[in-house]
Amino acid sequence: MKAETFDRFVREHERMVRALAYSWVRSASAADDVAQEAFLRAYRSIGSLRDLTKVKPWLYTLTRNAAMDWLRREKRHRVEELNVDVAAPAAKEGDDRVDRVARIVEELREDYRQLVLLRFVDGLSYAEIAEALGMSVGAVGEKLHRVRKMVVERMG
Repeated sequence: MKAETFDRFVREHERMVRALAYSWVRSASAADDVAQEAFLRAYRSIGSLRDLTKVKPWLYTLTRNAAMDWLRREKRHRVEELNVDVAAPAAKEGDDRVDRVARIVEELREDYRQLVLLRFVDGLSYAEIAEALGMSVGAVGEKLHRVRKMVVERMG
């Protein structure tokens, strides 16, 4: 793959990969490291991607694996959790509702938080999420419905 093509590929998917990485490692600097590793793995194995419509689920898997490897390496040296949430939507100054939703999403258990990121931040379809997570489309819909209910309840 030509360098210019891969640079464009990285720019198109960088936000998604960093947000996913952050959802696992919970540190902005570690998420940068994981994202870099995920893109390195993508570069090395781009030839194995047979169906270009499955780029996002493929990148999700590469990012998850890179994050899990990072967590195993860093298990002995816990990184302090930062209050920076790169995955949250940009809040306008004074927009308390957006801040509240971001905090609620941040407090969700990991599998729910990942669903929210994949669906609402990265815009993946239910089918793409199901493929990336190894779930049925129905299970994705059900979990997202539960997440919506939780957020509404916590919003009061």
